[in-house]
Amino acid sequence: MTKNFIFFLLPLSLLLQSCSPVGVIATTTSAGAVIAESDRTIGEAVDDVTIKMKITEKYIKSNTGIFLDVDSTVRMGTVLLTGIVRNQEKRIEAVKLVWLIDGVNEVINEIEIGNEQDLKEYANDLWISAQVRTKTLNELGLDTITYNFETINGKVYIMGIASSLEESEKITTIIKTIKGVREIANHIIIRKKVID
Repeated sequence: MTKNFIFFLLPLSLLLQSCSPVGVIATTTSAGAVIAESDRTIGEAVDDVTIKMKITEKYIKSNTGIFLDVDSTVRMGTVLLTGIVRNQEKRIEAVKLVWLIDGVNEVINEIEIGNEQDLKEYANDLWISAQVRTKTLNELGLDTITYNFETINGKVYIMGIASSLEESEKITTIIKTIKGVREIANHIIIRKKVID
């Protein structure tokens, strides 16, 4: 029964990966990896999905509630963790479990420590995420489907692979126009064109 439940939850968690709760807009950017366009293969995309499923499985089996509190996004073996947990021990445990998975190259820990969001805060974050998806899709087209946008307490986390620095900057510019966004954490990987 437990295995069937886990295999039901894994695909569901992939579909709902951006639904976790949580004047001047600050923009933070990770070191920002640059990859060659030809480096991204279908096999690597499948590897990312496999890593995501293994993270979900480890979080469910941990019996610490991490599965409900922490969300993960995986691109090119880089894992972005977001969410709100009650203490530092839970935050450390979430990262430690991810490093146990083969294929993980980097973990970006954006998990906050604090109290759970109330319904109003959660609804506001869902609204912001929906606006981000709608506006980026309208302005940049279907390419934005490959991005993950997560909002926690008005802070929007972005992860995906952009074809250029300009595309990355355009996405952050669009997000800054959305009411309620107070900060942007940009973890977009820039795809560098390979010239033969």
